[in-house]
Amino acid sequence: MKPTRLILATLALLAILPAVAQADPVTLTLPPSVVVQAGGSVTVNGTLANGGNPAFNITSWFINLSNPLLTFDDTAFFAAPLVLGAGETYGPAAFFDVFANAALAPGNYNGTFTVNDDTRNSNVTGTFVITVTPSTQVVPEPASLVLLGSGLSGYLLARRRKKQKAS
Repeated sequence: MKPTRLILATLALLAILPAVAQADPVTLTLPPSVVVQAGGSVTVNGTLANGGNPAFNITSWFINLSNPLLTFDDTAFFAAPLVLGAGETYGPAAFFDVFANAALAPGNYNGTFTVNDDTRNSNVTGTFVITVTPSTQVVPEPASLVLLGSGLSGYLLARRRKKQKAS
């Protein structure tokens, strides 16, 4: 009698496991990290895929960045389809841009991107790290300054000679 119960339990598990495995087939893939210079911006690309039924309705999304000096522009994600049917994928595509304020200290900051399906009452979240590097300021090279100075000096000397000849 024990082997019969074991067989029945095994069959019951085999019937239930596929349904459990397909409970949330939607995946959001983002790069694990992005690098941005203080005062600059970076585009975050990603992929959103629905590996099974039912359809995933993109009703809203939310971006959370760990520092208020990091801001974002999510208008690129407006190009995403409103519904991802079974087996459909959106991306790889630009999802949003992250802007690092020039006053932001170099370091690593966390970010999350969540896409909601209010119809299914579910969501999918991706996390990423934003590495901020110091800004580099452009410093004119000395040869350019010498060239500019000699050009101005020559112009002033030429004006002075012209005035002397006219007098």
